[in-house]
Amino acid sequence: MKFRGIRTKIFASMIVVTLLPLSMASVIIWYQISNDIKEDLQFATIRTEQDLKGTIEDYVQALDETAYQIYSNPDLIRSLTMNTAYLPNESYTYDTVRDIRQFFLSVYNNSRVKDIVGMYLINADEKAVGNFFPSMYPRITDAYIQELLLKANQADGQPTLMFTYSSMYNEPIIQYLYPVKSLGVPTGLLVIDMRESYFRGLVEQYNDFYNGTIILTDQAGRIAYHTNYKEVNSLYQPDELEGKPFVLQTNISLSDWELLYTFYTDPAVLVIRNVSIGAIILSAILTFLFSYSLSYSMTKPIVKLYQKMGLIQRGDYAARVNVKTNDEIGFLGNQFNRMAGTIQQLIDHELKLKLTNQESQIKALQAQISPHFLFNTLQMMSSIAQVNNVPDMRLICQSLSNMYRYNMNIRNEWVQVKDEIMHIRNYMVIINKRYPEGIRIRFQMDADTRNLFIPKLILQPIVENAVEHGLIPLLRGKKLLKISAKVDEELGRLYIYVLDNGVGLNKEQLENVEQSLNGETTQGGKEEGSIGLVNVHTRIRLICGEHFGLHIHSKRGKGTCTVLELPLHDIRL
Repeated sequence: MKFRGIRTKIFASMIVVTLLPLSMASVIIWYQISNDIKEDLQFATIRTEQDLKGTIEDYVQALDETAYQIYSNPDLIRSLTMNTAYLPNESYTYDTVRDIRQFFLSVYNNSRVKDIVGMYLINADEKAVGNFFPSMYPRITDAYIQELLLKANQADGQPTLMFTYSSMYNEPIIQYLYPVKSLGVPTGLLVIDMRESYFRGLVEQYNDFYNGTIILTDQAGRIAYHTNYKEVNSLYQPDELEGKPFVLQTNISLSDWELLYTFYTDPAVLVIRNVSIGAIILSAILTFLFSYSLSYSMTKPIVKLYQKMGLIQRGDYAARVNVKTNDEIGFLGNQFNRMAGTIQQLIDHELKLKLTNQESQIKALQAQISPHFLFNTLQMMSSIAQVNNVPDMRLICQSLSNMYRYNMNIRNEWVQVKDEIMHIRNYMVIINKRYPEGIRIRFQMDADTRNLFIPKLILQPIVENAVEHGLIPLLRGKKLLKISAKVDEELGRLYIYVLDNGVGLNKEQLENVEQSLNGETTQGGKEEGSIGLVNVHTRIRLICGEHFGLHIHSKRGKGTCTVLELPLHDIRL
């Protein structure tokens, strides 16, 4: 379809005009949201690796400074070292207890660590030799001391910070276990208990991102602190994290902890992004459909007009356009309908005039075919009746009667080949009675060809011409006449051949006959014997078309072959 190009151009133009801004908006939204997510990640990295890490390290440093104050009192270390056994009544024990209380009070007042809920010292004999509790006095059992010493031993003499969520204070605490040594020899264990809530407040203030989680793990990967306290003491399993979180990881100095911070992109941001992209995609789809519908509706009347023009071109002059609009296209449709109407009127008038002229010409040509033959036949009948008075007259009269009957049936313009051949046979009966030496005639065609239809009375004039001008003048030899037929299915043609071995035509005579068939005037008028051929040729062309008619092939002294070229498919009934 030629108009698909303009339809495609309109559609493509509308798509480009509408989708280009949508695509730019989509890219901008996607870039902005992706940039925001990237900036959030950078900000979270800075806060985690600098602020959060620094806060935790400062807290550990403060604990270490607080615990290290025990070495600022050499007498305390000496009395703790000399107290090899727990003897309450001895003076050394009294001095140790007094010194420890004085130490705890000083530490409590000068420490940077807030929310200390208890401090106590365990000597080398695994006994609590001093304590300080600002608000309550919990009971310290031997089993509890053994548990603390076990955890301190597992740290290989290094300070240990651990989170306990089931404590003797009835609240979560952080315990700092600080081994006390004298000349490299362990002499006791300093324990500082602090409220976990204070530490949680310090670190969770940096947890500003969606579903953020702060995790502290030891070297074995066991969780020491977790935003969700229920995860403490379990192993950290990064593969079990839901979705695809951002994971920031760094080490904490002054401890064996590893800091991990995980967070997710805010779903609200993703929703905004997805909704925006979805809206753009939906707009694109609607734009696509609207553009296609609009381009189709704009070009549909033009396509219909083009199709109707094609029908007019193929001969359907009744084609009209259904005009539904009053715009420029509607105006074109109305003008087309007026033009088609005018063309149809002119064609109908010219066709009727042409048919009338053809009918008149055909009747005139048909009337010219028989007189000459009938005249000769009547002469022959007169001669036979006068000279011989023989019974053959009956046969001649019967044949002549059949020929008259065939001629008078003017209702059928088309007849079967077998009927035309029967007419030729009647004619040849009369001819062979006229010329005693006789003319042999042979029909060579199959049954299917005999049933085909051809225009009526086109063979007899050709046979008559072959007999009168070809065979009768032949003085020697047998006189032969052969009629055959051939069908060319591919070209849709029926060829009928009338071949005689008569005197034939010389080159000049053949040229004159061909000029007569083509409607050209020869120098001496029409060649004798060519009138019947011209009449048949003209009649075939009027009935069947300009591409059909007669073709003459002849050679002087050899004979003549007349070929009738007729349509095949148009003549089957």
